[in-house]
Amino acid sequence: MKRRNFVKKAGALGAAAYTYPGKIIDETTSLFYHGKLLEAPSVFHHQDTSNSAGPEDGPNQPMGIPRGVRPGYVVWAWDPAATNPDCKNVIENNNWYFNPENFDQQIINNMFAESIRELTGETELKKAWDQMFRYHNKEKHNVDRGYSPGEKIFIKINQGTSDWLLSREDKNNGYFVPEYPLKPGTRARGYGAMETGPYIALELLRELVNECGINQSDISIGDPHKHIFGHNYAYWHKEFPDIKYTDKYSEDFDRTVVRETENVLLFYSDKTQDDKLFDVIEEADYMINLANFKPHGSAGVTLTAKNHFGSIAGRAARLHYSNVAPSWETSPRQVGNPNNRGYRKYRAMVDLMGSKYLGRNTMLYIIDGMFGGGSDETRGPVKYLMPPFNNHWSSSIFISQDQVALESVCFDFLRTEWDGVNKHDPSNAIWEWVPNMPGVDDYLHQTADAKNWPEGLIYDPDNSGQAMPSLGVHEHWNNPEDMQYSGNLGKPNGITLVSVGDFIVKRS
Repeated sequence: MKRRNFVKKAGALGAAAYTYPGKIIDETTSLFYHGKLLEAPSVFHHQDTSNSAGPEDGPNQPMGIPRGVRPGYVVWAWDPAATNPDCKNVIENNNWYFNPENFDQQIINNMFAESIRELTGETELKKAWDQMFRYHNKEKHNVDRGYSPGEKIFIKINQGTSDWLLSREDKNNGYFVPEYPLKPGTRARGYGAMETGPYIALELLRELVNECGINQSDISIGDPHKHIFGHNYAYWHKEFPDIKYTDKYSEDFDRTVVRETENVLLFYSDKTQDDKLFDVIEEADYMINLANFKPHGSAGVTLTAKNHFGSIAGRAARLHYSNVAPSWETSPRQVGNPNNRGYRKYRAMVDLMGSKYLGRNTMLYIIDGMFGGGSDETRGPVKYLMPPFNNHWSSSIFISQDQVALESVCFDFLRTEWDGVNKHDPSNAIWEWVPNMPGVDDYLHQTADAKNWPEGLIYDPDNSGQAMPSLGVHEHWNNPEDMQYSGNLGKPNGITLVSVGDFIVKRS
């Protein structure tokens, strides 16, 4: 849709509202900055209530094989004191969620450390990490051993807006978000997008280096396709100057440039394309996937699986055809149009989760839910409304060694929060329903059990000649009030959600 075809209505709508097919957008939303339209508008689709009552499977119907030191365990830590309720995340006062005054580092340290202990059942952090390394090596190499000196760890984070959002001047200044007031002509859209912040990664690095004794130079962190934002680098580098901070383009500002792999390493199972990866991924003995907690206009949700769209050497948007709403990538952008809805469809995220270099080389999956994302994944966080968040920041960390279980739990949270009824802060609430598009969890059904694969398709992302095994367990909780999975109810072979903090998820 061209700007000239975008009609600003007069009369009944007045000067502060615009119209799209079937939807009115108020000028106070994040499409506008000081009254100016920031981007070509999209076509918005109302939720299709005829086929979106929820996932195809009902509550507490586990499928797949639980994974992890404690199989199927997902730990959720929540503490509202970890985040500042007065944070605005607006450019006018440079009050970003990632500023130290908007989070309590010590509380977050305690939340993360306690989550690691709960995930493994160990009381000492060093022993807990040893258990996770040993589990990973049993799965990968069929040997019972912990971390060996010199082995490489890559921490995959999300910095998705850093390459297209920051100006040339911003990049030359160390990839920092510019301060207000902006210089004339500076593009304002998208600053403060909900991506990896500094707080959880700092505690993660502290535990790897200080508790596990891993050399800083054996740890790399970054988003291979992108830049690391300056606010993250400065926060981490002060304490860990010898960590390798990756960048795709430049060694400026102490970055380590990643290179595309010489060979193709990822083979999409619908046989339409393949991809090279990056050297930091190919050379990693262990990966840690640190993703965010937010909806996504094409996939419905973006968690640890979608985080790997940034791990491939090719353009990530090439994979959106396999999402529930692939027309999100068309022109005009058709948000919330699930024309690839339903189940037993080819999903590229299954291949990413099943790759021996990506999902199957990951020893720990982490979701940064301190500030839950708004409806547009490229914009800022909003306060969450479902209990126990109650119009506060979500203030949460989710971790697991079972990627399928972790994504299943976070999906249950997000589809409850973004139900089309809750009304969030209009700064990022243009559409309120995308996690409930029918088939959003299809990739979880398929990674759990091959019975859910499309007819005639075999997932083999390594081109090994062997079908991908079950990667974990999927199910939905009994209800949003109790949040209990099969393990919480004393039933075998399902997810167990362990809560850390004041909100208690009961276990039998």
